[in-house]
Amino acid sequence: GPGPPWHHWQQREVPTLQVADGQLVRVFCGIWNLHGKRAPADIGSWLVTQPSHHLYIIGTCECEHSIEKSLIWADKSRWEAQVRSHLGEEYRMIQAHNMGAIHLMVFAHRHVWRYIWDIRSAQVATGFANTFGNKGGTQIGFSFGRTSFLFINAHLAAQQNKMGERTKNLTRIMVESPLRRDKAQGPGLHEEYDRVFFMGDLNTRLNATRADVDGWLANGSLDQCLRRDQLLPLMRDSPDKPNDKAAGFWPCFSEAPITFRPTYKLNPHTDAYDSSKKQRVPAWTDRILWKRNEGVRPLAYNSLPNLKLSDHRPVFAQFDVVVDLEDWERLLDAGAKKSSVCSVQ
Repeated sequence: GPGPPWHHWQQREVPTLQVADGQLVRVFCGIWNLHGKRAPADIGSWLVTQPSHHLYIIGTCECEHSIEKSLIWADKSRWEAQVRSHLGEEYRMIQAHNMGAIHLMVFAHRHVWRYIWDIRSAQVATGFANTFGNKGGTQIGFSFGRTSFLFINAHLAAQQNKMGERTKNLTRIMVESPLRRDKAQGPGLHEEYDRVFFMGDLNTRLNATRADVDGWLANGSLDQCLRRDQLLPLMRDSPDKPNDKAAGFWPCFSEAPITFRPTYKLNPHTDAYDSSKKQRVPAWTDRILWKRNEGVRPLAYNSLPNLKLSDHRPVFAQFDVVVDLEDWERLLDAGAKKSSVCSVQ
């Protein structure tokens, strides 16, 4: 079969960074809609530690509890403890944020703790009447030296015909975020951070019939499926045409080429797509995007077909991300009164 799905650097362990501009930070992003199930005991084939990364950003939807139950019982401490134990002593959880069934956490390697400051997190609900946290986004932002990072885990509106709704969800998550420093300035939160990652169960579907998609997948014709993906054409729109409301903020974002099979909707514990009465059309619902930026270099993007307990497959992406650490402590001194310095030093 194919080789390992992830990128391997020549140096397996994360390098220490120089206090200069142009430093490369290894970033791992992972997302999984667990369909109310508890994560498996062995998460190592998804949250890979060899090679190791400076930052691990892990987003889940419906981990341990379905959406309905999560509105009542939202504690994710067991899941956080499992990931903490898996990554080991070299890592600290910088921040976690949970809204109902949408959970996001950021872990940092000890080499970089000292550079991380001004850590903030928030949530934006887009569910029933925009008040319930059954859909929406959780957000964690921080500065890494002089370079600011924003990570968002989102669970957007479901159903084949709701792409317009999903685009509105994205806009709301960016425009209505409590993390915005000045709502009068700029279009949205994504403009306030240097490196922005938007990921999650975006619920984007294929404009095709089940029979067509089954046929294409049987022939290995992923490109035929990708031509019907609802999200790809919206991201291709030109970002400098803000009048094109249909595309919303999607043109601000980019995505690595998809080379893996659709990650939804599978019969749990099998490789077969939905055989229920609903016969849902397979789709790439689970995506990892980043704000277009030369400082973000995608290295790998894949799913883990062997982790089968949910009706979604987990997805991950690896990046080299450029950060500026030159003379960065001056910023800290200037902002010390206002900022929360990383407390894990």
